[in-house]
Amino acid sequence: MNIIFFAHFAGSPKHGMVYGHYYLAQEWIKMGHTVTIVAASYAHTRFAQPEQTGHLATEDLDGIRYVWIPVPAYDPKSGLGRARNILTFSFRCRFGKLPVEKAGLVICSSHHPFPIYASRRYSRKYNARLVFEVRDLWPLTLIELGGLSRLNPFIALMQRAEDYAYKHAGFVVSVLPKARDYMISRGLEPGKFVYIPNGANLTAPIQTQSLPDSHIQQLEKLRSEGKFILGYAGKIGLSNALHTLLEALTLCRDTQIAVALLGSGAFVEDLKIQASQLGLSERIVFLEPVSKDQVPDFLSRIDASYIGVQKSPLFRFGMSPTKLNDFMLAGKPLIYAIDAPDNVVEESGAGLSCDAEHPEQLCQAMLMLKNLSRERRDEMGARGRSWVIANRDYRMLAQRFLDAVMA
Repeated sequence: MNIIFFAHFAGSPKHGMVYGHYYLAQEWIKMGHTVTIVAASYAHTRFAQPEQTGHLATEDLDGIRYVWIPVPAYDPKSGLGRARNILTFSFRCRFGKLPVEKAGLVICSSHHPFPIYASRRYSRKYNARLVFEVRDLWPLTLIELGGLSRLNPFIALMQRAEDYAYKHAGFVVSVLPKARDYMISRGLEPGKFVYIPNGANLTAPIQTQSLPDSHIQQLEKLRSEGKFILGYAGKIGLSNALHTLLEALTLCRDTQIAVALLGSGAFVEDLKIQASQLGLSERIVFLEPVSKDQVPDFLSRIDASYIGVQKSPLFRFGMSPTKLNDFMLAGKPLIYAIDAPDNVVEESGAGLSCDAEHPEQLCQAMLMLKNLSRERRDEMGARGRSWVIANRDYRMLAQRFLDAVMA
């Protein structure tokens, strides 16, 4: 079967996040299917972009055919720039001639819902099953997290596209476990909802590479000073609540607790300023982003990892952060600062939980984890790793996806 995947921000190990589409495609190819991913030529989530020719381009990556749609670059902090990027991608997908062949399945991934129009166009052209894959709820995210009005013309257009998707998709697959009722309120038929979380790639051979020497030196300096290192790897944005991590570090009188942040993003400079103002220069290191196969080396050099988000009613629908699976797979304990249902860290026993954006609780969690014996922390890490292997293997999730939508 030919599968067409419209996914604006889709990435790969070569380009960086977002990885989910790549890993699903890899498993489907192993099953004998062919996969084409239609993605934007520029996305702020990646650490490397495809070659920018200004024209539509194709690229074969590990058996997956990528179709790169030319779009303008933008500053991640610029709402206008991002909107222009989104609309350009959506317009060119809908009205342009794409080099895609007959398909049995067309998937529209909701990094935003606008590609649903192009997705339905091709599903009708080839008499293919149409699936709407929801990773984030748009435009609700912009309304509840971004503070935009429902009357905003861009929001109104996005809402129309989302409602259109729920009406016309054969199935809606979502990584959000509690989103079903919301989708039904927007027009989805109850029997069309399928929950499939983000997963972990457990089949590829381990090809871990060492961190750059400068990164290793900074981490080893903390280690030589006897520091307990709490680490984070990923995009550094406002939504990741890393400002709360710095506030909690200030509250902790135990100066042997340090933080290592690996990644880039729109709020790196803001955090550096905050760290300086709080007098944390000796207890925090900022490390430039590295390739995906270097991240395991980073995780092996820290004592525990942190994952958090802003406090928002938006997360009542649940979350499935891809980095959470990577952190748990590394076998290190976690501090989980997210207010959302289905707390897998608590369920698996992989670490400690606290309320989102609550520096006092986060400080206590940091102290508790540091004061545990090495054996107890290793036990937590092992439980988390075992849980991911049993519940988040992309081989299982990819099969479940096809079984659900092609039934």
